[in-house]
Amino acid sequence: MKNKIINAWKNNRVLFVLFVILIVCFIIIMGIGAKYFIGNNKSSYGDRLEITKKVKVSDKDKKEYQEFFKNDENVSEVKISVTGKIIYIRLTFKNISLVEAQSKALQSIEKISEKIQKTYDINFTLIEEKKDDNDGFTIMGAKNKGRSSIVWNNNTPVKTEENE
Repeated sequence: MKNKIINAWKNNRVLFVLFVILIVCFIIIMGIGAKYFIGNNKSSYGDRLEITKKVKVSDKDKKEYQEFFKNDENVSEVKISVTGKIIYIRLTFKNISLVEAQSKALQSIEKISEKIQKTYDINFTLIEEKKDDNDGFTIMGAKNKGRSSIVWNNNTPVKTEENE
């Protein structure tokens, strides 16, 4: 029996070494796979929303923001909603230019506390309905928590000669 094992080793040395390497690789792959798929019982969304549990946007904060526009006759509606780490603000205007609407949105950021601004991203949607004397507009803007300015994206349809 001892001679059979020695002969098998001498004749198939390369196969035995490759088989051992294969088993070691399989064990390593299983360990990495278990760590990746099983994990450590943390939230599947990670911890990116943990800070929003510490800094909340209260109803009082929303009311204070809406109060800023209460006496402005050009603003007909203010809607605020918070989803995750983003504050969505929708402002509906009447009889105002696009530049004035943007400046009002920029001024309104001052009514949001510094702590909230450093925690949440802010998305603006500025809308003016189309009337007889003006074409209206729809424009969206975003302010990242690490920035002080708003980046605007104009979504107003542009008339071309073909559309007229």
